[in-house]
Amino acid sequence: MADVDVVAALISKRAELADLIEHQEKETRRLPKVLAHIEATVKLFSPDFELRTVAKARPVRNRFFGPGECQRMVLDIFREAQGAALSSRQIGEALAARKALEPSTALIEQMQKNALNVVHRLQRTGTLVAAGRDGPGATWTVG
Repeated sequence: MADVDVVAALISKRAELADLIEHQEKETRRLPKVLAHIEATVKLFSPDFELRTVAKARPVRNRFFGPGECQRMVLDIFREAQGAALSSRQIGEALAARKALEPSTALIEQMQKNALNVVHRLQRTGTLVAAGRDGPGATWTVG
């Protein structure tokens, strides 16, 4: 009886994937036509524009963090700091520790860059505020 259920589930999954493949193949045939129309329209407005100079947009994903993960971690780090001002280096070191990564100089610098991006975004929303300086670097605290 269990074999029948497994086979039925596999047949259902196969049908689902076959439909998905068919849909993707249709999209693959449709999208070059859409692109050609857009390129023709660009040429109408700017005949001298060289379309080959336009770079393809590909979002660069961070290899250390999933979407929103770094921001959540930074907020947790500030929450645990209980109002203390933190520098980007301190946040970077805490991020590396939370991800259980070997804290090399290059890794800490990368984590600092990630932290600075998040801190500046949170500063624009008023969640974090500048708290002064810690030697050469700035520090922030919860606003």
